[in-house]
Amino acid sequence: MKLLFSIFYTLISLSFSTFATDKILNRGNGSEVDSLNIHQAQGLNSHNVLRDLYEGLMTLDAKGKPIYGVAKSHEVNGNVWVFYLRDDAKWSDGSPVVAGDFVRAWRQAVDPKTAAPYTFLLDNIIHAKKIMQMKLPPKNLVVKAINDLTLQINLWQPDSAFLEKLSLPIFYPLPKNKGENHQIISNGAYKIQNWVVQEKIELIKNPYYYGKEKVYFKQVNYWVTENQSSELKRFRAGELDITESIPDSQIKWLHENLSKELHISPYLGSFFLGLNLADKNLKNHKLRQALSLAIDRDILTQKVLKTGQQPAYHIIPQELVGENMIYTASDSQKDKAKAKELFKQTGLNANELKIEILYNNSGNQRKVAIAIAAMWRQTLGIRAKLLNQEWKVFVQSRKSIKRQAFRSGWIADYADALSFLELFTSSSRFNFYRYKNQQYDLLVDKIKVTTDLKHKNQLIEQAQNYILNDIPIIPLYYYVSRHLVNSQILGYFDNVADRHLSKFLYR
Repeated sequence: MKLLFSIFYTLISLSFSTFATDKILNRGNGSEVDSLNIHQAQGLNSHNVLRDLYEGLMTLDAKGKPIYGVAKSHEVNGNVWVFYLRDDAKWSDGSPVVAGDFVRAWRQAVDPKTAAPYTFLLDNIIHAKKIMQMKLPPKNLVVKAINDLTLQINLWQPDSAFLEKLSLPIFYPLPKNKGENHQIISNGAYKIQNWVVQEKIELIKNPYYYGKEKVYFKQVNYWVTENQSSELKRFRAGELDITESIPDSQIKWLHENLSKELHISPYLGSFFLGLNLADKNLKNHKLRQALSLAIDRDILTQKVLKTGQQPAYHIIPQELVGENMIYTASDSQKDKAKAKELFKQTGLNANELKIEILYNNSGNQRKVAIAIAAMWRQTLGIRAKLLNQEWKVFVQSRKSIKRQAFRSGWIADYADALSFLELFTSSSRFNFYRYKNQQYDLLVDKIKVTTDLKHKNQLIEQAQNYILNDIPIIPLYYYVSRHLVNSQILGYFDNVADRHLSKFLYR
């Protein structure tokens, strides 16, 4: 009898344990987030968390497409946009989300004191640029709360991607009241419960969220998972439902053993090596050419990475440049021969030259850096010094004038080539390469006001050619999104934006 009771008790305990964890979602998130401030966050891992915490006028659906969020409808009259807000949107403290919360947030975003890295996305709002240049105070930003549920925005010029941009963190609202002890007050499906630095961020369902009845998971844990091999072990042990990435070295095993859980999908992103043009050696254009030509992208993608990445000789993914712009591959043997000749012309001594490659803590990033260093050594005789840093440190370190080469890349914030081209303008906060070309800047400005698609694509090609010729960066490969997803998790759809809000997921 005691044995039967013990077995029964054990089964009941297991049942309750399963039920208790059934509503908890565990997500790998790579490196520690650089910030959860909507104006300061830069990394994708930060944005992953912010998309669960906040909601803008627009948000994203389960397939990564823009849909209404706090807004329920909108009207456009010329360059004047009017958004009508839903009356049941609330902050996590129960107070209503009103139009003034967006005005407050956007004024703060363009304030030079904020130094928001994504502030360029607000450039098209009237007076935004003058405010950023300290020619006008932030209150002059032409965004107006007509009433609590009506927001008017005046743009300089048409913007076909504006609705999609409004789903980004830089466009989120800010509450009038601040939380106790600087606690984050959010208006999304979740609110923050706990943050253990270098371990995890715990989110719990926002009881005031207007769509809370449709939100399945009561808690979402974002775990720091910098090491892909360790992340895989945690996934296999059932500690993670979704991984941030996969270890490239295990791709064959993953295809053979976790094919249902493995998600590899096209992604609107490019990976490249950044070059500091202020460096005394990297100022040499022929050296930059030689460094680029010495890298065999086919070996990098097929032998080193091996998870579907495509070799890149351009910056903008093919999907964003139009059918008439044909991307062609390169002949690696001819490239290496030309690299050797160009390096001779630099007059530099390979034995005396050492170039530092900076990258963030990641097994995959380390492999890429080692491969590039080996190719430079083999083809040019140049030794590279490898330096890795924790993500938060790396984000700041790459801005230093002392940097030489560093891992870089970009994922499109919105589906337009401008999302890549704006990075390299002289005023861009993401221009860590110290690239300045007045003709390029003027060309990008022209692209912004061009509505004819054929002409716009021609201008995009010209702008991209400036970057390819001047070489502030070395294109390496086009990203693919790579995740492991528990087969019991439903509502997860692969998409080119690789954005998956927790509120759409369930078991």
